[in-house]
Amino acid sequence: MAYLQRTRKLTMPRPIKTSLPEAKLKFINVPVTNETATGLAHLKESMGASSQGEVIEKMVRICLAIENAAKK
Repeated sequence: MAYLQRTRKLTMPRPIKTSLPEAKLKFINVPVTNETATGLAHLKESMGASSQGEVIEKMVRICLAIENAAKK
């Protein structure tokens, strides 16, 4: 265990690209399946996002736009 503690890099989460001030950010911690985590990592790469949080923000905006369009 001590070996892992000495060799493990401790890094801070990467900042989320957003126009909101940091005080407006909410951090969520939710369990997901391996398939969802893999898909999120794939989307992060394909979108060129800097974080998984940025991917989630974009996905929520897309889903809300779809919902609003479907209501019309």
